[in-house]
Amino acid sequence: MIPALLVATALFAAGCSEKPHAHGADAPAAAHDDDHAPAGGKDAAVTGHDALVTLTAEAVRAARLELATAQVKPLVSSLVVPARITFTQGGVAKVASRVPGRLDTLGVVLGQKVKRGQVLGYLDSPELGQARADFLSAATKARVAEANYKREQELLAKGITSEREMREAESAFVTAQAETNAADGRLHALGLSDKEISLLRANDHYSSRFPAISPLDGTVVEIQVTIGQAVEATTPLFTVADLSQLWAMLDLAESQLSRVRTGQRVAITVQALPGQAFEGEVGYIGDIVDEKTRTIPVRVVVNNADRRLKPGMFAQATVATEAEAPGAGPGANHHVVVPRQAIQQVAGESVVFVPISETQFRPREVKTGATSASEVEVRSGLQAGERYVAQGAFILKSELSKESMGEGHSH
Repeated sequence: MIPALLVATALFAAGCSEKPHAHGADAPAAAHDDDHAPAGGKDAAVTGHDALVTLTAEAVRAARLELATAQVKPLVSSLVVPARITFTQGGVAKVASRVPGRLDTLGVVLGQKVKRGQVLGYLDSPELGQARADFLSAATKARVAEANYKREQELLAKGITSEREMREAESAFVTAQAETNAADGRLHALGLSDKEISLLRANDHYSSRFPAISPLDGTVVEIQVTIGQAVEATTPLFTVADLSQLWAMLDLAESQLSRVRTGQRVAITVQALPGQAFEGEVGYIGDIVDEKTRTIPVRVVVNNADRRLKPGMFAQATVATEAEAPGAGPGANHHVVVPRQAIQQVAGESVVFVPISETQFRPREVKTGATSASEVEVRSGLQAGERYVAQGAFILKSELSKESMGEGHSH
């Protein structure tokens, strides 16, 4: 009786040991996939048998799996440095009073978009009013002196007047012209344009009001005065800035300089906008090292069409640089590069999941090399041109773990 029981037990054990391989139609697929196994092992299940994760079509859609084709390319590493957001050099203007007086009216509000030449406000300036009055007086005297000089020339030609009287008229005319030119120069110094002075000459009317003009297209970001406030000739009144493009200023250590060049892509992030990155490009690398900090200024040009970035913000700049092996030149030793999330750790081994069909995926052991913040270099186990799961591999790993814990087979 006992020998018969032992034989039955042995047969039962043998049947159980063969059960994982009895997959019917799946067996040829597994055998065919062995041809693509990495050196040192086939598409082996790190769980101890030929693993195959099978999901329903609905589960595949819910997992949002994304497939990609393995490509050989340089591994892009990241250089992360602090930055500060500033206006561009030609994208900000301080509009100051050019005459002493007081602010009479405001023509804009904070945040208003303005055009070049638009009036931002008016100053009332007794000094400007006096300068305009002096100009009109000098211009009138010059016209009278010119007419008198011409008349004396005609009378001299007819022998009615003396040459001395004609010369006196000429001298008075030259003096009046000099006074007019001086008054004209004074108005220009106070900020009036040729057009405004011509209108003043034509209308014979003067005013003590002086306009503050925007020198560029942009947005009013500061108004430093209030109506009725007394101002001096250099008092700042408004700040107008073009916010569609800003600079991110970086300070690089000398040891980091070799990894940065003009034209490199830079991702800018700020604490105020978590999860959002702004694309920029290195536009200038400083030519002088700061003697105190031993850093080099680097300017990154950032598009800000939606105006989410604000000048004055502190930021973090991630400069995309190509990782190179020590002693290797650019472009040397390139390997297959995949996203970090495509690599999963199963039973202490690095694996990627390769599709067998639309709903079946097999883990494949790979050997990894250098890594960056977002990518991993694959030295062996995945060939260029092969398809793999780039997004959602963690879900497949979870299904594989369920099998190894005896919770049932996904396939």
